[in-house]
Amino acid sequence: MKVNAPHLCTVLVQLLLWLHSLRRLLECLYVSIFSDGVIHVAQYIFGLGYYFLLGVTVLCSDRLKKGNGTLLSQLEWFHFAGIVLFILASVLQHQSMVLLAGLRTGKSGKVETLAHRLPKGGCFELVSCPHYLAELLIYVSLCLVLGGQSLTWWLVVLYVLFNQALAAQLCHELYVSKYESYPRQRKAFIPFVM
Repeated sequence: MKVNAPHLCTVLVQLLLWLHSLRRLLECLYVSIFSDGVIHVAQYIFGLGYYFLLGVTVLCSDRLKKGNGTLLSQLEWFHFAGIVLFILASVLQHQSMVLLAGLRTGKSGKVETLAHRLPKGGCFELVSCPHYLAELLIYVSLCLVLGGQSLTWWLVVLYVLFNQALAAQLCHELYVSKYESYPRQRKAFIPFVM
């Protein structure tokens, strides 16, 4: 008896996107220490719409036919590669967020300042914004899980690349202008490159 199941790629990417969104929400609620500034309502609406459309994009990127066999029988090497990269990038992003939050807290864990401070430690020794690099790697990992065959998803990766690279460059320029002791060999976004 032939079993038609959804494509494992689609199921895995939806699950990983959900995990990523949940982790980022928990970091926003329990790890990050934000300044007293506020975002514009349009940015907030864009952010909510973006994550909703990501899920729809995954569904639209699904192959036109159903998966052959059970979900487990559809496992391929690229699923494992994508999941491993997803985990490593998520850990990098979380560690970076913890280090950034630590810049605003004292030894007791209580908030001491909302001012920007010079980030140190972890991958901050290589780039100014490892959390932005990790975001890009997370999207690349999802592309891997999709088997690298979705042009639509590659366009999403390209959007994230430009978005995160621009944000990282602006942040890097701020650090360089604000701190005379900022390490000149440190790159903005990609170690040893940019």
